[in-house]
Amino acid sequence: MMHSAVASRYAVALYKVSKVNGKTEEYKEQLKALCQLYDAVSVFLNNQSVAVDERANFLIDLMKKLSIEVDEAFARFIHLLIANRRIKFVKQIASFFDYTILDNAGLIPVDVTSASELSSEELGLLSNFVKKYTGRAPVFNVKFDEDLIAGVVLEFSGKKLDASIKGRLQSIVKDVLIRKG
Repeated sequence: MMHSAVASRYAVALYKVSKVNGKTEEYKEQLKALCQLYDAVSVFLNNQSVAVDERANFLIDLMKKLSIEVDEAFARFIHLLIANRRIKFVKQIASFFDYTILDNAGLIPVDVTSASELSSEELGLLSNFVKKYTGRAPVFNVKFDEDLIAGVVLEFSGKKLDASIKGRLQSIVKDVLIRKG
């Protein structure tokens, strides 16, 4: 997922506050819940005719009713997102927050799309490749796509490596079309 500059600034700011307060995992879970709530009530949260305090307090109260305790720092973060019209970036903020946690631990998130389930040996080979390429240990997010036929697609550090049969066939078709062009 691509992250906007806005999302990265808010995520890094919240991450720094979470480190100071010792609540990184708690804020990660609260952000996840905030994303789900945003999906449900986004029209209300983005309605500029409703006062900022009313929208922020509604969201905080809703989280509390769902047994999600929100401390003062996270409540101010919610208020800031709504006041600055940045609540619409909450999913990107949550994603970048997760990335920041991994990055500070010396890890790198890697999206792996495969045609079938990968063996531990295959994951080991992919892990070694990513370590060699980035110098960081990967954290895999594996998805399946039967349309790939065989092989994998890796996405990390803004790069995409397509080692699938489908990707190779598309590349061949593209080359043929360019030559005939």
